[in-house]
Amino acid sequence: MEILTRKEVADFFKLPIRTIDYLTQTGQIPFSRLGKRSVRFDKARLAEWFKSRELVEYRHKRTQDDD
Repeated sequence: MEILTRKEVADFFKLPIRTIDYLTQTGQIPFSRLGKRSVRFDKARLAEWFKSRELVEYRHKRTQDDD
């Protein structure tokens, strides 16, 4: 099992650390808490989570009726 820090996760996904913090705070990304402030991430669980997000759409697609 490979354990990652917030910075390592941000580097892995090429995202800002603040985005990782947001995903953690909102429970959108798998993590383990060590004490009150420290969190760690299992790389294998992150890979599974990322794969499960492949088909998730975030934005409302515009149609001609929206204009």
